[in-house]
Amino acid sequence: MTSLLSLLQLIEKHSLQLHECLLQEKQALDASQYEWLCELSTEKQSLVEQLQGLDQQREAFAPGEDFNTYIASSAEPALISQWDKSREVIRLCQQQNEVNGRLLFKRNQLNLETLAILSGRDKPSSQTYNAQGGQAQNNSMLTGIKV
Repeated sequence: MTSLLSLLQLIEKHSLQLHECLLQEKQALDASQYEWLCELSTEKQSLVEQLQGLDQQREAFAPGEDFNTYIASSAEPALISQWDKSREVIRLCQQQNEVNGRLLFKRNQLNLETLAILSGRDKPSSQTYNAQGGQAQNNSMLTGIKV
């Protein structure tokens, strides 16, 4: 179990690094520092790949079994605590990545709108968006929705 504990600690360590990278990515987005954003993108990709490799190692400890159940049934307080910490950092990474993704999407939309204005292409005045923030194909999708 000590090798699993070490692996979970390593997952937490890399996840913390990824979270820090994601926070820096948000700063770069807020400051429109695109060169820094490109550097961070490379670092983020490397960390994600490392975490994927560690996750494959983690899955090998409980093949075909739910890992949460596996950890809980181990009755090892250190493993349970470490897995909880690792999952919390991973959850924070997922949240920050979603925030950054929404910012990137919004920036892209603004760039496309600016390009449309500069190129003289008219845009329909009535736009609707779906739950994911994407532009709906037409307004008819809103009919029949009770608010």
